[in-house]
Amino acid sequence: MLSTATITDPFIESFQTRYIPLIQTMPAEYYYLHSSPEFPMKRLLAAGSGSIYQIAKVFRQGEAGRKHNPEFTLLEWYRDGWDHHQLMQEVEQLLNELLTPYIQLGASCFMSYQQAFEKVMAINPHTATRDELYACADKFKLSGVLDKSAHRDRFLELLFSHAIEPALGIEPETGKACICLVYHYPASQASLARVGQENGVAVARRFEVFIKGMELGNGFHELNNAQEQRARFMADNRTRQQMGLTEHPLDENFLAALEQLPDCAGVAIGLERLLMVMSQTEHINNVINFPFERA
Repeated sequence: MLSTATITDPFIESFQTRYIPLIQTMPAEYYYLHSSPEFPMKRLLAAGSGSIYQIAKVFRQGEAGRKHNPEFTLLEWYRDGWDHHQLMQEVEQLLNELLTPYIQLGASCFMSYQQAFEKVMAINPHTATRDELYACADKFKLSGVLDKSAHRDRFLELLFSHAIEPALGIEPETGKACICLVYHYPASQASLARVGQENGVAVARRFEVFIKGMELGNGFHELNNAQEQRARFMADNRTRQQMGLTEHPLDENFLAALEQLPDCAGVAIGLERLLMVMSQTEHINNVINFPFERA
């Protein structure tokens, strides 16, 4: 949970702490509380662990609200030899088994990121220009949120979170909660996932799962190319610099192990959010004994 490096994602900020050794001849060093157990778990996979899972406490700065607590719990697992499609089926099966005793679920749905955009706003998110995305934002009264010169990914994320996500995981015909998995995000949003071609378009081989308009988890067909991953981390740090954020050190232990990472797929599910769905509550504080305000 305490590591020498952390993720470079510009939109996830880690907690940092200082280690002060008892022997004063050693220098004091800064460490990070992990925001996900992903890096060490992949190092275990690279060392030959085979399929593994973990329930871990994780920490993220700035995330406190109806669906966020700075300290929360992830169920994360990796399937050796699987791709994201196989893992999506298992996620759907697991959530059905866990939730069926507590709530009545409608039929599960699987849709691509492109299908989600075409259904709501009749545009292809992979080919739409920034001007077209800005026009969509204007249509949904979101044009004032971002400057017109913002990166097109920021517009995609804005449109997805405000115009698409609230209706995901709700059966249109009945209004029942249901499990919805959205896959093949833009290649520019690949993070730690592989990129592949679908219908002549580069897409990230990743997915997210939603119930009642709330994201519960994020999964990847895992990238195992250390050179490509290093380039992505460096690009993240450049973005952090442009945003006025502190650059983060690259996790060299993780990158050194990545070339030995087997073909695998992994996913992380937020257990507090799962409990929110299970208990049909609207605020994460209702499923945490000591939320941030009373920590």
